Amino acid sequence: MLSLPKIMRQHQILKKYIQGLSQGLNTSLIVVSPAGFGKTETTLKALEELNYQEGRNYLYVANYITPRALVELLERVNGLEEPRILILDDCDDTLRNLQAVGVLKSALWEAGGKRKVYWITTREKKEFEFQGRIIFLLNQMRKSAVIQALKDRSLYFEMDLSLQDLFELMRERAELPYQNIPLNKRREIANFLAKVGSQSQNISLRTLEKAYNLYLLSPNHYQQLIYKIL
Repeated sequence: MLSLPKIMRQHQILKKYIQGLSQGLNTSLIVVSPAGFGKTETTLKALEELNYQEGRNYLYVANYITPRALVELLERVNGLEEPRILILDDCDDTLRNLQAVGVLKSALWEAGGKRKVYWITTREKKEFEFQGRIIFLLNQMRKSAVIQALKDRSLYFEMDLSLQDLFELMRERAELPYQNIPLNKRREIANFLAKVGSQSQNISLRTLEKAYNLYLLSPNHYQQLIYKIL
């Protein structure tokens, strides 16, 4: 009887996509999930595990970026070492700007075998070939013809964490230092969240940090305080 391969967790799948992107499988990766599902942490950890460094192999930028600043970022990415990755985190508003989307299209889609970025105004003219790759980390995917075209030309992954995935990530994060909370207490807090959080609609990876802070606030009553926020 054939044995089925082990099912990968969502964060493991994301790491595989990032590995593929770094190897040239595609020029862009779109990752969509609600806030607090760990897409940023998983992305940065995957790059670290591949021995890539911020400022040398990739750039990380969060929140809105103007079209002009985006052009400058793409030029900076060209100056990095391989795999030359630009991470645009929480950039939903940037994708609402048609000029920014136009810049991204020219950076990611080949014309004549090259991905040429153009920025032409009355004051300046820029033209260069983009040689990098882009990871988009989004809380939601807007529905429009332009965005759909971007999605169709990218690796696209909707990160849908089960509670089991979420609690597994919490336990992994509990192995990392947090202020002066000892390891055994961090594990205890993560396990407590896994025990009482299965019925909560408000739980995410960010809940773990909140729980840590409630423990620091009141070590003897932190469980009751955590339970109330869930």
